[in-house]
Amino acid sequence: MNSLTQYNGVRSLLRPGDLVMFWGRSPLSLAIELIDAGPSHSAVIRQPLTAESDVTICESTIQGGRNGVQTNPLGATIAGYDAGASIATLRLDDATRSKIDWEQFYAVIGAAEDRVGYDIPDLFEFLLRDVPILGARVAQGEHKAKMVCSSWVTAVLESCGVLTGFNWTQVTPQQLVEMHIYQDFLPLLGNPKPSRFNTI
Repeated sequence: MNSLTQYNGVRSLLRPGDLVMFWGRSPLSLAIELIDAGPSHSAVIRQPLTAESDVTICESTIQGGRNGVQTNPLGATIAGYDAGASIATLRLDDATRSKIDWEQFYAVIGAAEDRVGYDIPDLFEFLLRDVPILGARVAQGEHKAKMVCSSWVTAVLESCGVLTGFNWTQVTPQQLVEMHIYQDFLPLLGNPKPSRFNTI
């Protein structure tokens, strides 16, 4: 079980709409991080810390017998994540946060939870895109019934007014890191070092 010391020190600063990035240690996570030169998983914060409950994240993943968009407590997610992993939150800047249509933000999450599946074929398409010749032939269309993690986060940010004009299936966790919409990042576990953070 991972220590929650770092997380507990900053969790009161986390707000809905902020992103959480994961650098895992499973073989699949390492493959994604090698190809994309960035994190292997992403999620969006749904609810802040309250007196009654922990911070919650909404993510598209396969865990705990559930497949697809789901809400999970961030503390428990960090505690149970890969040993040796790194996790950070990317906090939205004030200008970006002011654009958010919160009614739409929560409506999109509520409509998708336990209904939109995790897109396993798209994950393997992503892994193949850098393969010469074959990669250029991989389908990269949008489909709302299934999404990988970064597609889901991008769709949420687009639906509530933060982003426009993105093909969800082409946005990787690293591209989310690079978007110039953050005020800072806070380490939640380990020593994450997001490359090209907040630069594009």
